[in-house]
Amino acid sequence: ENKPVGFSVLQLVVTDKDSSHNGPPFLFTILSGNEENAFQINQQGVLTTTAALNRKVKDHYLLHVKVADNGKPPLSSLTYIDIGVIEESIYSPAILPLEIFITAFGEEYSGGVIGKIHATDQDVYDTLTYSLDPKMESLFSVSSTGGKLIAHKKLDVGQYLLNVTVTDGKFTTAADITVHIRQITQDLLNHSIAIRFANLAPEEFIGDYWRNFQRALRNILGVRRNDIQIVSLQPSDPPSNLDVLLNIEKSGNSQHPMRVLLHKINSTVPDLEEILGVRIIDVFHKLCAGLDCPLKFCEEKVTVDENIMSTHSTARLSFVTPRHHRTAVCLC
Repeated sequence: ENKPVGFSVLQLVVTDKDSSHNGPPFLFTILSGNEENAFQINQQGVLTTTAALNRKVKDHYLLHVKVADNGKPPLSSLTYIDIGVIEESIYSPAILPLEIFITAFGEEYSGGVIGKIHATDQDVYDTLTYSLDPKMESLFSVSSTGGKLIAHKKLDVGQYLLNVTVTDGKFTTAADITVHIRQITQDLLNHSIAIRFANLAPEEFIGDYWRNFQRALRNILGVRRNDIQIVSLQPSDPPSNLDVLLNIEKSGNSQHPMRVLLHKINSTVPDLEEILGVRIIDVFHKLCAGLDCPLKFCEEKVTVDENIMSTHSTARLSFVTPRHHRTAVCLC
Protein backbone atom coordinates (compact mmCIF):
# COMPACT_ATOMS: atom_id res chain seq x y z
CA GLU A 1 0.00 0.00 0.00
CA ASN A 2 0.87 3.70 -0.36
CA LYS A 3 3.22 3.08 -3.27
CA PRO A 4 3.51 6.14 -5.54
CA VAL A 5 1.23 6.52 -8.55
CA GLY A 6 2.75 4.69 -11.51
CA PHE A 7 4.34 1.97 -9.34
CA SER A 8 5.20 -1.05 -11.51
CA VAL A 9 3.37 -4.13 -10.21
CA LEU A 10 4.43 -6.70 -12.80
CA GLN A 11 5.43 -7.28 -16.42
CA LEU A 12 3.16 -9.46 -18.52
CA VAL A 13 4.97 -11.73 -20.98
CA VAL A 14 3.21 -12.64 -24.24
CA THR A 15 4.26 -15.26 -26.78
CA ASP A 16 2.75 -15.55 -30.27
CA LYS A 17 3.64 -18.19 -32.88
CA ASP A 18 2.29 -16.05 -35.71
CA SER A 19 4.60 -14.11 -38.00
CA SER A 20 5.75 -10.69 -36.82
CA HIS A 21 3.12 -8.77 -38.81
CA ASN A 22 0.33 -10.71 -37.06
CA GLY A 23 1.87 -10.50 -33.58
CA PRO A 24 2.92 -7.32 -31.77
CA PRO A 25 2.09 -4.68 -30.91
CA PHE A 26 -0.32 -6.31 -28.49
CA LEU A 27 -3.39 -4.65 -27.03
CA PHE A 28 -4.01 -5.20 -23.32
CA THR A 29 -7.45 -4.66 -21.79
CA ILE A 30 -8.60 -5.06 -18.18
CA LEU A 31 -12.08 -6.56 -18.55
CA SER A 32 -13.14 -6.66 -14.90
CA GLY A 33 -11.97 -6.40 -11.31
CA ASN A 34 -10.33 -3.00 -11.75
CA GLU A 35 -12.43 -1.20 -9.18
CA GLU A 36 -12.03 2.58 -9.19
CA ASN A 37 -9.59 2.08 -12.10
CA ALA A 38 -6.74 1.47 -9.67
CA PHE A 39 -4.56 -0.18 -12.36
CA GLN A 40 -3.62 0.21 -16.00
CA ILE A 41 -1.58 -1.81 -18.51
CA ASN A 42 0.54 -0.08 -21.14
CA GLN A 43 1.36 -1.36 -24.62
CA GLN A 44 4.50 -3.09 -23.31
CA GLY A 45 2.42 -5.15 -20.88
CA VAL A 46 3.53 -3.37 -17.70
CA LEU A 47 0.83 -3.26 -15.02
CA THR A 48 1.05 -0.05 -12.96
CA THR A 49 -1.00 1.72 -10.32
CA THR A 50 -3.02 4.84 -11.07
CA ALA A 51 -3.57 5.77 -7.42
CA ALA A 52 -2.08 5.08 -3.99
CA LEU A 53 -3.62 1.86 -2.66
CA ASN A 54 -4.97 1.54 0.88
CA ARG A 55 -5.43 -1.96 2.26
CA LYS A 56 -7.98 -0.71 4.80
CA VAL A 57 -10.18 0.37 1.89
CA LYS A 58 -9.51 -2.68 -0.31
CA ASP A 59 -6.91 -5.39 0.21
CA HIS A 60 -7.56 -7.64 -2.79
CA TYR A 61 -8.05 -7.29 -6.55
CA LEU A 62 -8.69 -9.98 -9.13
CA LEU A 63 -8.12 -8.53 -12.59
CA HIS A 64 -9.48 -10.28 -15.67
CA VAL A 65 -7.13 -9.32 -18.51
CA LYS A 66 -7.34 -9.81 -22.28
CA VAL A 67 -4.45 -9.51 -24.71
CA ALA A 68 -5.06 -9.29 -28.47
CA ASP A 69 -2.54 -9.50 -31.30
CA ASN A 70 -2.26 -7.36 -34.42
CA GLY A 71 -3.81 -9.86 -36.82
CA LYS A 72 -6.87 -9.35 -39.00
CA PRO A 73 -9.07 -10.41 -37.40
CA PRO A 74 -7.14 -10.11 -34.11
CA LEU A 75 -6.79 -13.19 -31.92
CA SER A 76 -6.87 -12.88 -28.15
CA SER A 77 -6.15 -14.71 -24.93
CA LEU A 78 -7.43 -14.25 -21.38
CA THR A 79 -5.76 -14.47 -17.98
CA TYR A 80 -6.30 -13.48 -14.36
CA ILE A 81 -4.01 -11.39 -12.16
CA ASP A 82 -4.48 -11.87 -8.41
CA ILE A 83 -3.23 -8.86 -6.42
CA GLY A 84 -3.02 -8.59 -2.64
CA VAL A 85 -2.46 -5.21 -0.98
CA ILE A 86 -0.23 -5.58 2.07
CA GLU A 87 0.56 -3.21 4.89
CA GLU A 88 3.22 -0.61 4.22
CA SER A 89 6.59 -1.33 5.81
CA ILE A 90 6.80 0.38 9.20
CA TYR A 91 9.80 -1.36 10.80
CA SER A 92 13.48 -1.13 9.93
CA PRO A 93 15.26 -4.45 9.39
CA ALA A 94 17.57 -5.60 12.17
CA ILE A 95 20.99 -6.99 11.27
CA LEU A 96 23.51 -8.65 13.58
CA PRO A 97 27.25 -7.93 13.49
CA LEU A 98 29.30 -10.96 12.50
CA GLU A 99 32.83 -11.98 13.45
CA ILE A 100 34.56 -14.52 11.20
CA PHE A 101 37.69 -16.54 12.00
CA ILE A 102 39.52 -18.28 9.15
CA THR A 103 42.39 -20.73 9.62
CA ALA A 104 44.98 -20.60 6.83
CA PHE A 105 47.95 -22.94 6.56
CA GLY A 106 50.28 -20.55 4.79
CA GLU A 107 50.18 -16.84 4.07
CA GLU A 108 46.94 -16.81 2.04
CA TYR A 109 43.37 -18.05 2.22
CA SER A 110 42.18 -19.64 -1.01
CA GLY A 111 38.63 -18.24 -0.75
CA GLY A 112 35.08 -19.56 -0.50
CA VAL A 113 31.89 -19.16 1.54
CA ILE A 114 32.86 -17.79 4.95
CA GLY A 115 29.54 -17.12 6.66
CA LYS A 116 25.97 -15.90 6.47
CA ILE A 117 24.64 -12.52 7.53
CA HIS A 118 21.53 -12.75 9.69
CA ALA A 119 18.83 -10.09 9.45
CA THR A 120 15.17 -9.97 10.46
CA ASP A 121 12.22 -7.69 9.84
CA GLN A 122 9.00 -7.42 11.84
CA ASP A 123 7.11 -6.60 8.64
CA VAL A 124 6.15 -10.12 7.60
CA TYR A 125 5.79 -9.34 3.89
CA ASP A 126 9.05 -7.44 3.49
CA THR A 127 11.76 -8.87 1.24
CA LEU A 128 15.29 -8.16 2.44
CA THR A 129 18.15 -7.32 0.09
CA TYR A 130 21.80 -7.40 1.17
CA SER A 131 24.68 -5.37 -0.24
CA LEU A 132 28.36 -4.81 0.49
CA ASP A 133 30.44 -1.64 0.59
CA PRO A 134 31.61 -1.28 -3.05
CA LYS A 135 35.17 -0.57 -1.87
CA MET A 136 35.46 -4.21 -0.69
CA GLU A 137 33.83 -5.90 -3.69
CA SER A 138 37.20 -6.84 -5.18
CA LEU A 139 37.86 -9.01 -2.11
CA PHE A 140 34.40 -10.07 -0.93
CA SER A 141 30.85 -10.41 -2.20
CA VAL A 142 27.46 -11.01 -0.58
CA SER A 143 24.41 -12.79 -1.94
CA SER A 144 21.75 -10.11 -2.37
CA THR A 145 18.88 -12.40 -1.41
CA GLY A 146 20.34 -14.82 1.14
CA GLY A 147 23.11 -12.85 2.83
CA LYS A 148 25.77 -15.48 2.11
CA LEU A 149 29.23 -13.92 2.41
CA ILE A 150 31.97 -15.07 0.02
CA ALA A 151 35.70 -14.34 0.14
CA HIS A 152 37.47 -14.18 -3.19
CA LYS A 153 40.60 -16.20 -3.81
CA LYS A 154 44.05 -15.37 -2.46
CA LEU A 155 43.34 -13.24 0.59
CA ASP A 156 46.39 -12.36 2.67
CA VAL A 157 46.56 -13.21 6.36
CA GLY A 158 45.26 -10.31 8.45
CA GLN A 159 42.09 -8.54 9.52
CA TYR A 160 39.41 -7.13 7.21
CA LEU A 161 36.58 -4.79 8.21
CA LEU A 162 33.45 -4.90 6.06
CA ASN A 163 30.26 -2.85 6.07
CA VAL A 164 27.11 -4.69 5.02
CA THR A 165 23.67 -3.15 4.56
CA VAL A 166 20.23 -4.71 4.37
CA THR A 167 17.13 -2.96 3.05
CA ASP A 168 13.45 -3.80 2.89
CA GLY A 169 12.92 -1.31 0.08
CA LYS A 170 12.05 1.52 2.45
CA PHE A 171 14.43 1.30 5.41
CA THR A 172 18.14 0.44 5.37
CA THR A 173 20.27 -0.87 8.24
CA ALA A 174 24.03 -1.45 8.35
CA ALA A 175 26.32 -3.72 10.37
CA ASP A 176 30.05 -4.33 10.70
CA ILE A 177 31.60 -7.63 9.71
CA THR A 178 35.10 -8.45 10.98
CA VAL A 179 37.10 -11.12 9.18
CA HIS A 180 40.22 -12.55 10.86
CA ILE A 181 42.49 -14.69 8.68
CA ARG A 182 45.01 -16.40 10.93
CA GLN A 183 48.04 -18.35 9.82
CA ILE A 184 48.95 -21.66 11.42
CA THR A 185 52.30 -23.38 11.08
CA GLN A 186 53.41 -26.94 11.59
CA ASP A 187 54.97 -25.91 14.89
CA LEU A 188 51.62 -24.59 16.13
CA LEU A 189 49.94 -27.82 15.03
CA ASN A 190 52.56 -29.85 16.90
CA HIS A 191 51.67 -27.95 20.08
CA SER A 192 47.91 -28.12 19.62
CA ILE A 193 45.48 -29.71 22.07
CA ALA A 194 42.42 -31.70 21.01
CA ILE A 195 39.23 -31.87 23.04
CA ARG A 196 36.46 -34.30 22.17
CA PHE A 197 32.89 -33.40 23.12
CA ALA A 198 29.99 -35.85 23.21
CA ASN A 199 26.85 -35.35 21.12
CA LEU A 200 27.65 -31.85 19.92
CA ALA A 201 27.42 -30.32 16.44
CA PRO A 202 29.94 -27.66 15.31
CA GLU A 203 27.34 -24.88 14.97
CA GLU A 204 25.89 -25.75 18.37
CA PHE A 205 29.35 -25.56 19.95
CA ILE A 206 30.12 -22.19 18.32
CA GLY A 207 26.78 -20.58 19.09
CA ASP A 208 26.07 -21.92 22.57
CA TYR A 209 29.34 -22.98 24.21
CA TRP A 210 32.50 -21.54 22.64
CA ARG A 211 32.65 -18.17 24.41
CA ASN A 212 31.94 -19.69 27.84
CA PHE A 213 34.45 -22.46 27.16
CA GLN A 214 37.07 -19.90 26.13
CA ARG A 215 36.51 -17.88 29.31
CA ALA A 216 36.63 -20.99 31.51
CA LEU A 217 39.94 -22.12 29.96
CA ARG A 218 41.33 -18.63 30.40
CA ASN A 219 40.69 -18.82 34.13
CA ILE A 220 42.03 -22.37 34.43
CA LEU A 221 45.21 -21.80 32.43
CA GLY A 222 45.94 -18.24 33.45
CA VAL A 223 46.17 -16.95 29.88
CA ARG A 224 44.33 -14.27 27.95
CA ARG A 225 41.07 -15.30 26.33
CA ASN A 226 42.35 -14.39 22.87
CA ASP A 227 45.35 -16.69 23.41
CA ILE A 228 42.94 -19.64 23.05
CA GLN A 229 42.07 -20.13 19.39
CA ILE A 230 40.23 -22.75 17.37
CA VAL A 231 42.42 -24.35 14.70
CA SER A 232 39.94 -26.94 13.43
CA LEU A 233 36.40 -28.18 14.06
CA GLN A 234 35.14 -31.51 12.77
CA PRO A 235 32.83 -34.38 13.67
CA SER A 236 34.65 -37.33 15.23
CA ASP A 237 33.83 -41.02 15.34
CA PRO A 238 30.93 -41.48 15.93
CA PRO A 239 29.86 -38.40 13.91
CA SER A 240 27.62 -37.16 16.71
CA ASN A 241 30.76 -36.25 18.69
CA LEU A 242 32.93 -33.22 18.00
CA ASP A 243 36.71 -32.79 17.86
CA VAL A 244 37.96 -29.27 18.62
CA LEU A 245 41.63 -28.62 17.89
CA LEU A 246 42.94 -25.70 19.94
CA ASN A 247 46.07 -23.62 19.88
CA ILE A 248 47.09 -21.91 23.12
CA GLU A 249 49.65 -19.34 22.12
CA LYS A 250 51.49 -19.38 25.44
CA SER A 251 51.80 -23.18 25.46
CA GLY A 252 55.45 -22.96 24.42
CA ASN A 253 56.26 -20.55 27.23
CA SER A 254 58.43 -21.95 30.02
CA GLN A 255 55.72 -21.03 32.52
CA HIS A 256 53.15 -23.07 30.61
CA PRO A 257 54.72 -26.29 29.27
CA MET A 258 52.37 -28.61 27.41
CA ARG A 259 52.25 -31.24 30.15
CA VAL A 260 51.18 -28.57 32.67
CA LEU A 261 48.41 -27.32 30.38
CA LEU A 262 47.14 -30.84 29.78
CA HIS A 263 47.20 -31.63 33.48
CA LYS A 264 45.29 -28.44 34.32
CA ILE A 265 42.61 -29.10 31.71
CA ASN A 266 42.21 -32.81 32.50
CA SER A 267 42.02 -32.16 36.25
CA THR A 268 39.23 -29.62 35.76
CA VAL A 269 37.10 -31.57 33.26
CA PRO A 270 34.27 -32.05 35.82
CA ASP A 271 34.22 -28.29 36.45
CA LEU A 272 34.20 -27.55 32.71
CA GLU A 273 31.34 -30.00 32.17
CA GLU A 274 29.33 -28.35 34.93
CA ILE A 275 29.97 -24.85 33.55
CA LEU A 276 29.13 -25.80 29.96
CA GLY A 277 26.49 -28.45 30.48
CA VAL A 278 28.13 -30.82 27.98
CA ARG A 279 30.18 -34.00 28.36
CA ILE A 280 33.90 -33.98 27.55
CA ILE A 281 35.04 -37.40 26.37
CA ASP A 282 38.77 -36.75 26.22
CA VAL A 283 41.51 -34.13 26.30
CA PHE A 284 44.72 -35.16 24.58
CA HIS A 285 47.92 -33.96 23.01
CA LYS A 286 49.26 -37.36 21.96
CA LEU A 287 46.92 -40.07 20.80
CA CYS A 288 49.10 -43.14 20.15
CA ALA A 289 45.75 -44.78 19.47
CA GLY A 290 46.03 -48.55 19.35
CA LEU A 291 49.75 -48.50 20.17
CA ASP A 292 51.23 -50.20 23.21
CA CYS A 293 53.73 -47.42 23.67
CA PRO A 294 54.87 -45.21 26.57
CA LEU A 295 53.96 -41.58 25.91
CA LYS A 296 57.59 -40.46 26.00
CA PHE A 297 58.31 -42.72 23.01
CA CYS A 298 55.21 -41.67 21.10
CA GLU A 299 55.67 -39.28 18.22
CA GLU A 300 52.55 -37.71 16.84
CA LYS A 301 52.04 -35.43 13.87
CA VAL A 302 49.03 -33.24 13.23
CA THR A 303 48.37 -32.20 9.64
CA VAL A 304 45.62 -30.19 7.98
CA ASP A 305 44.06 -30.53 4.54
CA GLU A 306 43.38 -27.09 3.04
CA ASN A 307 41.47 -28.72 0.20
CA ILE A 308 38.75 -29.68 2.69
CA MET A 309 37.62 -26.46 4.34
CA SER A 310 34.44 -26.36 6.43
CA THR A 311 32.39 -23.28 7.26
CA HIS A 312 30.41 -23.37 10.49
CA SER A 313 28.34 -20.22 10.89
CA THR A 314 25.93 -18.88 13.49
CA ALA A 315 24.21 -15.52 13.78
CA ARG A 316 27.21 -13.80 15.40
CA LEU A 317 30.21 -16.11 14.88
CA SER A 318 31.61 -18.04 11.94
CA PHE A 319 34.63 -20.35 11.76
CA VAL A 320 36.26 -21.55 8.55
CA THR A 321 38.73 -24.33 9.31
CA PRO A 322 40.56 -27.11 7.46
CA ARG A 323 40.10 -30.77 8.21
CA HIS A 324 42.83 -32.10 10.48
CA HIS A 325 44.44 -35.53 10.75
CA ARG A 326 46.40 -37.00 13.65
CA THR A 327 48.90 -39.84 13.21
CA ALA A 328 51.05 -41.46 15.90
CA VAL A 329 54.15 -43.68 15.70
CA CYS A 330 55.86 -45.55 18.54
CA LEU A 331 59.63 -45.02 18.44
CA CYS A 332 60.51 -47.72 20.97
